Amino acid sequence: MQKFLKAIALGFAGMTLAGCGFALTAGPALAQGGVGGFFRAADQPAVMFQYTLQNYCHVQNEAQMAAYGGFSRVQVVPRLMMMGRQTGTCGWPNGFYRRSDRPEVYRLWGRGVVPNVGPDICHVVNEQQMAAYGGFRLVKVVPPASDIGRGRRPVTPCPNP
Repeated sequence: MQKFLKAIALGFAGMTLAGCGFALTAGPALAQGGVGGFFRAADQPAVMFQYTLQNYCHVQNEAQMAAYGGFSRVQVVPRLMMMGRQTGTCGWPNGFYRRSDRPEVYRLWGRGVVPNVGPDICHVVNEQQMAAYGGFRLVKVVPPASDIGRGRRPVTPCPNP
């Protein structure tokens, strides 16, 4: 049974697992349930991210999908068959972000349930601090309505690196 669950978590379909007594088929639930996968129904623009076996979220916008690696990671399927519960909009990957209508830069960091999506967020306090973190070239500019702090603790001033 453990091999079976591991195969589901890795998103393998159409594979027989020797020794566990189960055969996986290429059914839509398994094909669309690979943990770490991005999926979109062919007739819908919304992209979903299956971040654990029990949870999936809705990608906020094109800028967020770009931060996750781009639309080339999205599998287009005839019909969405996600696993578990929908948890709302997705959190942003770790990095530096600024809303296009605001000057503030936020550092998203830490380690959480989703790889590269931690629980911490801080506000870069000045240009010198941003330079110490590696400079403004690291900052991704995102749409004004982006929920940069989604799923993170309250914003605090960033510590010096």
